[in-house]
Amino acid sequence: MTENNNIQRTASESMRLPVDGMVIIDVSENKLNAYLSITEDRDGGEPVTFEDVMEELNSRGIVNADLDAVRALIDSKRYAFKICVSKGRMPINGVDGKIEYFFETSNELVPKKGKSGDVDYKDLGLVRNITMGEIIAKITHPTEGEPGENVFGQDINAINGKPAKYGAGPGTALSEEETEIYAAISGNLVWQKDRFAVEETLVIKESVDAATGNIDFIGSVLVKGNVMENFTVKSKKNITINGSVTNATIIADGDITINLGSINSDVVAQGNVKLSFCESSKVECQGDFSSQSVIGGEVYCGGTFSATAGRGVVFGGKHTALSGFVANIIGTESYTKTQITLGNSAVLTEEKLELSNKIKDLEERTKKLLQVAEILQEHKKNFGQLSADREAMLTTSIRSRFTFQREVKQLSLRIKEIEKELGSAHDQYVVVNKQIWPGVIVRIGTELLIVDRNLSKIMIGKDADGILAYLPLTK
Repeated sequence: MTENNNIQRTASESMRLPVDGMVIIDVSENKLNAYLSITEDRDGGEPVTFEDVMEELNSRGIVNADLDAVRALIDSKRYAFKICVSKGRMPINGVDGKIEYFFETSNELVPKKGKSGDVDYKDLGLVRNITMGEIIAKITHPTEGEPGENVFGQDINAINGKPAKYGAGPGTALSEEETEIYAAISGNLVWQKDRFAVEETLVIKESVDAATGNIDFIGSVLVKGNVMENFTVKSKKNITINGSVTNATIIADGDITINLGSINSDVVAQGNVKLSFCESSKVECQGDFSSQSVIGGEVYCGGTFSATAGRGVVFGGKHTALSGFVANIIGTESYTKTQITLGNSAVLTEEKLELSNKIKDLEERTKKLLQVAEILQEHKKNFGQLSADREAMLTTSIRSRFTFQREVKQLSLRIKEIEKELGSAHDQYVVVNKQIWPGVIVRIGTELLIVDRNLSKIMIGKDADGILAYLPLTK
């Protein structure tokens, strides 16, 4: 029986056909990977060769095969084992452009917090001063994508980066490479919906008060309303206020115009000051001053003081003008004390007094140094030498004394210049177009005149003898 089974099995085996090994290639759905496996040959079939694999890869159109991996798989005869025979290249998408702002993209008013943590409720950030050329934003341009490739050698498109959204508003500019936005002018930096702009003139549509905070601006300022109590407006250029100023401070490097006048305020300008009225205020300007009325207070102007529009009245206070003084009416029927100084005599007189006091102090110190030096020199004469400390003291005393003497000489020369200037104010006049009342004190140079009667249409100035006098008004 056993013998018959063996005979049957031998006959069956002799009837089998040879089976060749097979090359199996699978491609991933995204076509970025191709996988290779081989099957075992049987019954005398042909094994898979390297050439068989390459022929199959080529017929499928697969490129960039890993030849070493193919050879290793065939040599190892690892059948039904899948390897990655080809890898594609993923595309690299571009990077979107971006814009980096160096300022807050908001116009929200928030009280400023100091370094110590205290909050200034009068500094709300309404003004953001920026100087011409200052960088507002940095722009990064988008990059292009790098295409990929699948296992069939076909390109896979990449997505290019999107450009950033930006714009150069009024008063700003783009750099040549469009990598920066910068201020084209100096002014106030404001955010306008989707871009920054620089305003050369700051416009306050209503009043300067708790809603705006204090103003400190690099350009000109226009206030359409008033400036309320205890608030400050500063400008590196000009200030125009359509309303009035009450118990406030106004400071400009240029001109100041207050259309409805000033009450109990400080007004300081490097240029001219023009007011409708000026009441109990302290005004200082390097240019001309003009107002329809000046009541009390103190005015100093480096140019001409003028009160000729409207009533053109000046009464009360102390007022100084370096170039000229003209008003319609000076003083009142009630003899209100009104002091007028023409020319820079007040300033020069004050300087002369300070210099005289300084000379007196230096002379006293020089006298003491001389006494010290005499004592030390006498001691040195009697004992032949001094200790190191006393020798140094003697040297310092002598040097300091000579330094003080030179300084006294220089100060004395300056006093002589001042005295000469004080005595040369012959061409300066206080002009009264209508009336001047008793109680008015006029100083021109070193001369003083106290008005003792009501006068009309006159000038006050120095006569041929250098004495202050009433002169006929000439036009």
